[in-house]
Amino acid sequence: MSDSGSAENAPPAPGDAAAAQAHERVPVPPRAGADGAGAGESPTPPVAEGGDGARQAAPPAEAGAAEAGSGAAGGGSTPDEPSAEPYRVSVRDLGRFAVAAVTVVAALAGLILGIRSELYAGREDQRAKKAEQRAVDEQQRANEAREKAYADLVDFYRMGSQVIVVNGSSRVMAMRLTLPGSHVRWDLDLLQPCKQISIANRSMLDSMAAEEPSVKLVEEDLAQLRLEFMDPLNRAWIRNSGGAVARTAGWQPSGRPFMVSSESWNSTAQDAPACGKT
Repeated sequence: MSDSGSAENAPPAPGDAAAAQAHERVPVPPRAGADGAGAGESPTPPVAEGGDGARQAAPPAEAGAAEAGSGAAGGGSTPDEPSAEPYRVSVRDLGRFAVAAVTVVAALAGLILGIRSELYAGREDQRAKKAEQRAVDEQQRANEAREKAYADLVDFYRMGSQVIVVNGSSRVMAMRLTLPGSHVRWDLDLLQPCKQISIANRSMLDSMAAEEPSVKLVEEDLAQLRLEFMDPLNRAWIRNSGGAVARTAGWQPSGRPFMVSSESWNSTAQDAPACGKT
């Protein structure tokens, strides 16, 4: 037997067998493709099949998985995700705010102007109503003044024991003295225009007793005397002693309005203090 044949047929040594297996299991690095994929990848280091080699290669993989798990569990951002930044007010936001503010101010200004215009219109209406009422009052006063044009020229008042009757008009007016409490009416017949008469209480009582014997009066009763007269427009007026003139119901004058009676007071008539042309 030759030495070569004995060497070929001889069983391999244990160390040689382990070395051969390790050599067979060494991975071949992949060749780069046409597009360059995998060119940058590093070759995977060989891992021995033995127990010690497996235990030594496991920790890096476990550490990588732990890091990946901690990143997923912690919610950390990946390198590709952008980090959160604080909100910044832009020019467009400022423009929108300015437009909204101007709109609110314009609405308030319109509301204020509307309220002021309504108040102004209300005041104008009140002024117009007051002016209209003043015009109506003035017209009424003017009408009353025209109506009282004749009546204001007639006067009647008591002075001591005498009664004074004044016709300050240039027109003839029928007049009479009345006592409402005693229902006595005494026609003065005619008081000449622009004249006044003075009637003594005693002379009036004597004239009444001669004309109406059934009438019994004393001087104290004459305190209630009042004058009634008719103006040229047939409007009846009444005036108390020293009082204001007022309208009264019409009455029928005596049948002799243009005849002067014979009483002494008519014969001694005097000129009136003023004589109107009415």
